[in-house]
Amino acid sequence: MRAQAAWWGSLLTALILQSSVLPFFLPDGFTPDLTRGLVLWLALTGTPGYGVFLAFAAGFAVDLFAGAPLGLTALMRLVLYGFARPGRGILEMPFAVFVAGPLAVLSDTVVILLLQKVLFVNEVSLGVLIATALKQALVELASVPLIFIIMELATGYRADEAPV
Repeated sequence: MRAQAAWWGSLLTALILQSSVLPFFLPDGFTPDLTRGLVLWLALTGTPGYGVFLAFAAGFAVDLFAGAPLGLTALMRLVLYGFARPGRGILEMPFAVFVAGPLAVLSDTVVILLLQKVLFVNEVSLGVLIATALKQALVELASVPLIFIIMELATGYRADEAPV
């Protein structure tokens, strides 16, 4: 119960921060997607349970808060969860948490590349997509470890003790 409450509280806080607070203080492209880190936490630790549902809920909430095409971020969070879930237990390795964030950005970028002709009226150029992904990967180097520390404190669960 504590892990569920901590995760939902963290999701609400992340949504408010990434949609209303951080954009005023950070340059365009450098605002972290905090829900990406929360979904990585779900996938790599298994805490709390029902990870697929919570990953979808996180993405759908971002779509609602940000005015994005409804379901796009939800799909990206489900794909991220699916890609990251087999890596459960990898956090025992030093510095793995720093690699997880940029790999999560890669997951989102692949989804955009595959679906851009279907979702967007004007295609996003490859150069813009790569530049945005690189900015986001840099941001995730710092934000994902911070999210994992906060979630460890909130849930009382150590990320490096995840069952494989």
